Amino acid sequence: MRVFAEKGPDGVVIDDFIRAGVARGTFYNYFTRTDLLLVAVSESLEDDLMLSIEEAISDLQDPVSRLATGVRLWLGWVRTDPVWCAFIVRSRFRGPLVEQQINADLKTGRRPGGFAFVNISAARDLVVGTILEVMSRNMATPVSKAYSDAVARLILAGLGVSSAHINQLMSMPLPRLRRPVQSVSLP
Repeated sequence: MRVFAEKGPDGVVIDDFIRAGVARGTFYNYFTRTDLLLVAVSESLEDDLMLSIEEAISDLQDPVSRLATGVRLWLGWVRTDPVWCAFIVRSRFRGPLVEQQINADLKTGRRPGGFAFVNISAARDLVVGTILEVMSRNMATPVSKAYSDAVARLILAGLGVSSAHINQLMSMPLPRLRRPVQSVSLP
């Protein structure tokens, strides 16, 4: 993750991983190219954070509350792990669990009093694209909690959630998020 975060997905070669401490035989035992490693690591990291979020919101049944809380937790994680954030931004891949959960919550939350959008793909892109842009901004200048909350409010408004409901969702305390297994911190 550190190698990809530092060099970007297109700037790495296998010897970069060898210099980072991975034995050449170990690398080739699992991967033949760096792009295959990139996909595997990206999916694993995103899905692990999504599993952590799913554990934290498991008591929430309402898909609007689930998505709102999930977005807030994800944006909170962005602020705490800059290496993870840089890797995810530069990898350009979305984990399958991320896609599955966002789409499920968007579909089931699309009802009167919930989400009110015309196109599910556009709604997904609004959520994912906005979060990725926040993550990109965080790489240059760390974002504040107030900024993250403002973004979460805008995402919910863009999905057609009423102002009163947004205020209610944003006032809910966030559940504790377990540290994703694959995450690393800066030394």
